[in-house]
Amino acid sequence: MNEQRFTPEMTVDQAFALHAGARRVFARFHLGGCSNCAISETHTIAGISEDYGIPLPMLLEGLNALFDGSALSVGDKVRIPDEIRAKIPQLASVPEIGEITSVENGAYMAEFGDVRLQGLAEDFVPVEASATKA
Repeated sequence: MNEQRFTPEMTVDQAFALHAGARRVFARFHLGGCSNCAISETHTIAGISEDYGIPLPMLLEGLNALFDGSALSVGDKVRIPDEIRAKIPQLASVPEIGEITSVENGAYMAEFGDVRLQGLAEDFVPVEASATKA
């Protein structure tokens, strides 16, 4: 289990630095996307909870769940999920299988031939080693 955790006193900026997926969690609560729901990077997680009426335990649970998800490692073989590939026509010519080349704060870089894609673990599907041998 990862010992890094989000805390009520942590600022939004600190949350973004701790894990790349924090932006998606805030967005799930409709925070940060428009002028009515803009959040300052100096706002604390507790302050967001209070100001926007989001229960603090619910917000922290969503953020800390980022550490409980599946993790990938450098060298892992991955593919792009079919639903993403279907929505982005430019991905049609991208090789089926890529490789994770770096990991930083929950953000993964994967190379698919000459194409580099960045995303969270949920943006890639792990490929079993036996599936890559043909």
